[in-house]
Amino acid sequence: MDKTRILLVDDHAIVRFGFRYLLEDEPGLEIREVESAEAACSVYTEFAPQVVVMDMMMPGMGGLEGVRRIMAKDGQARILVLSMRNDPEYVARATEAGALGYITKSVASEELVKAVHALLAGRRYLSSDVQPRPRDPAAQSDDARLQALSRREFEVFRMLAEGQSVTEISERLHLSPKTVSNHRAHIMEKLGVKNVVELTRLAIRSGLLDA
Repeated sequence: MDKTRILLVDDHAIVRFGFRYLLEDEPGLEIREVESAEAACSVYTEFAPQVVVMDMMMPGMGGLEGVRRIMAKDGQARILVLSMRNDPEYVARATEAGALGYITKSVASEELVKAVHALLAGRRYLSSDVQPRPRDPAAQSDDARLQALSRREFEVFRMLAEGQSVTEISERLHLSPKTVSNHRAHIMEKLGVKNVVELTRLAIRSGLLDA
């Protein structure tokens, strides 16, 4: 009988080991690990996984872009996104990119197995801790402005809000510092903020960054 193929995508070897350990008790699974979204896109056609378990935050193109590129290869791909964040904005970005499921890394181990089985059955899955939470009323208008950001701008916005410098962002995303600086200028214009401090406050109000 053909085995069910699972592709694990995470830049941390210890995380991949942990997920493999959880899944290996499931009968009939063949598991392959890669450390980047680029590698996942490269092996996807040859390995033909039934489910891709994709970390959201990785160096390089990152998980969101990885989801989009795999979906462009195979519109029926079943992708489960892993993230440290349970904020609705992150969930929305992942599902809009084509992910069928979204779970956080803080959920119980058995929930990963449950999510994989749900995707294998063609069902959507959100982890139990992905819930809207009370936010500053001012965040309602912030949401509309955030929707105006492109995929790449949103990624740069998040990294700026976390305190990363232009140089750090350029290295992580493999972009030139000039390109990152241009993104920063466009982001601030679209969001109506004057500096990174105001940008960070907006991210906190919107629930995208812990205060």
